[in-house]
Amino acid sequence: MKIEQRLEQLIKLLSDGEFHSGEALGQAMSVSRAAINQYIEKLNELGIDVFSVSGKGYRLATAIELLNAEDILATSQLPESMLNVSSIVGSTNDDLKQLSDIQQLPQGYAILAEAQTQGRGRRGKQWISPFGTNLYISLYWRLEEGLGRAMGLSLAVGLAIARVLREQLDIEHVSVKWPNDVYINNQKVAGILIDIDSLDDGSARCVIGIGINLTLPETAAQSIDQAWTDVNSHLPLPLQRNRFAGRLHQYLVSTLKEYENSGFAQFASLWRQYDKFDNKPVRLLLGERKVDGLCRGVDDTGALLVEVDGGVKRFFGGEISVRSADATSY
Repeated sequence: MKIEQRLEQLIKLLSDGEFHSGEALGQAMSVSRAAINQYIEKLNELGIDVFSVSGKGYRLATAIELLNAEDILATSQLPESMLNVSSIVGSTNDDLKQLSDIQQLPQGYAILAEAQTQGRGRRGKQWISPFGTNLYISLYWRLEEGLGRAMGLSLAVGLAIARVLREQLDIEHVSVKWPNDVYINNQKVAGILIDIDSLDDGSARCVIGIGINLTLPETAAQSIDQAWTDVNSHLPLPLQRNRFAGRLHQYLVSTLKEYENSGFAQFASLWRQYDKFDNKPVRLLLGERKVDGLCRGVDDTGALLVEVDGGVKRFFGGEISVRSADATSY
C-alpha cells in the first residue's frame, strides 16, 4: 500500500477528533506502532495538528469533515460523472490536465483534493495547501470559440466565488481583485489559476484551479507574505465543508455556461458591485515598469481600465500585478 493510502487511512481513523492509542491504530491498519509514529510525523508535515498524550494516544487538534462525493453531489445536484474526490495530490490542475489527455471529460468536471503537495498560484508562487481544512478544486471547461473567448474568464470565476460567499454564507465585505483573487475585508481568501491550451480544432481547453481558505491553520499561514483570512473567521458557526463545496461547484458550472454563451459583457455590471479597487488609486506592475493611476473598473471584455494622466487606458492579463497605490506589498 502506498504511503498516501496509509496516511489517508490514518486520517480517517483520527477524523472523529477522539484519542486513539498507537496500539489500536496499528491493529486497525495492520502495521507496527513504530510505523504509526512515522505516519504521524508525515501528517504533521502536511499541516495536520496531531496531539500525542502519554497513556491516551493520538488525536487531531480538531475533528475534520473529510470530503465526501455523495454529500457534495447532494448539494450541487450535478451528475456523479462530474466529480472526483482525491485525498493527497501534487496539484489538482496537473491531475485534471493529465486526465483530460486520456479521456473526454464533461463540461464542468471537477477534481477536489484534501491536500496538495505542489499547489501553485500565479507566477509560480506556492499555494499553501494543508490537509482537510481548505478547499482545492480544479474544473475542466472547453471553450469552442478558442483562446479569444478566454479574455475575462478568471474574472467570471472570481465573481462566482464571491457570490457564493455573499449569497450562500451571508458574508459581508466580499470583493474581487483583477484578475484572479477574492477578498473578505481586504484580506485574501481565494485565488484562481487557469491553465489554457489551444486544441487542434481551434477550441481551447481550460483547467480552472481554485484554492479557498476555509480554516487556515496559523502554522500553515506563517509563510504567506500578504494579508489573508479564511471563511470560518467570518461565520458564527463552523462551515459545512461538503455542502459549501457542492454549492461552489454548482455556481461555477452555472457561471461558466453563461460565460460561454455570451462572454464577459454580461458580468461587467456585476463586477462593479464587487470590484475591490473601483475608483481607487492603484499601481500596476508591468515587469520592471510601474504605472500609477485611478482604477475605472473593467470593460466588456474584462480588460482593466485605469485612468492615467487624464486618459483611460486598457490593460490585459499576463504578468500585470495590481496593488493599492499606497501599498509596499500586497
